[in-house]
Amino acid sequence: MDQQTLEQIAAAVQAAGFSAAGQAQVKAAFAPLRLTYCLLDELGAKEPVWECDDFGLFLVGSSDHCLGLTRDLAEATAVVVAEA
Repeated sequence: MDQQTLEQIAAAVQAAGFSAAGQAQVKAAFAPLRLTYCLLDELGAKEPVWECDDFGLFLVGSSDHCLGLTRDLAEATAVVVAEA
């Protein structure tokens, strides 16, 4: 994962919206990267690595063989799109 890819994902989410069709479009555009959608309040007090007015992007990493949120782009293996 790199900053440019994160910016591209954010732009794609802004353009496609949060409908089922929009989510499918963004997921297809960034395959095979794993993208998951949820509501922002489902993530508790965590801070997104990318924040927009209506959503935040969170990174998922697998350090120490356990999945968890990370702020490290190099460690990221997936992205969570959290709708506000």
